[in-house]
Amino acid sequence: MSERREFKSFGSTEQSMFSQHHKLPSTQEMYAEPEDFLEIEVRNARTHVPNGVDQRGMYTDYEIICRTNLPNFHKRVSKVRRRYSDFEFFRKCLLKEITMLNNPKVVVPHLPGKIYLSNRFNDDVIEERRQGLNKWMQAVAGHPLLQSGSKTLIRFIENEKFVG
Repeated sequence: MSERREFKSFGSTEQSMFSQHHKLPSTQEMYAEPEDFLEIEVRNARTHVPNGVDQRGMYTDYEIICRTNLPNFHKRVSKVRRRYSDFEFFRKCLLKEITMLNNPKVVVPHLPGKIYLSNRFNDDVIEERRQGLNKWMQAVAGHPLLQSGSKTLIRFIENEKFVG
């Protein structure tokens, strides 16, 4: 005697497997805060004219907004302003910190290029730099080893004045 085997089409098998092994997340689960997250954005470039008249001393700074629930960060939401020179100093401090911790797995990318031309206060040039700094900052802050172990990163993102 031969056993009778029931044949199931792929669709019914897939459906039964899905219902047995996977449950659909609830709306609350879908929109809940992720377990560990760090969101960072460089935005809102602002050019300052310190003496109010000529271009000497003019500079542009950028707002950095960070939202996180990582335990080594002190603030869940922080907002600071940084000049390009602050980003350069931050990168140097970060490289020094990485060297001191002897962590060769962390590669810090180069910053977008410095603008030496007289049009550095042009809106298009400033926006292009902001986009470059945003991409750079997301790459640096998105590195898991830096998120979990860099005190320099935390100070740059959270402290009103960055002193290294």
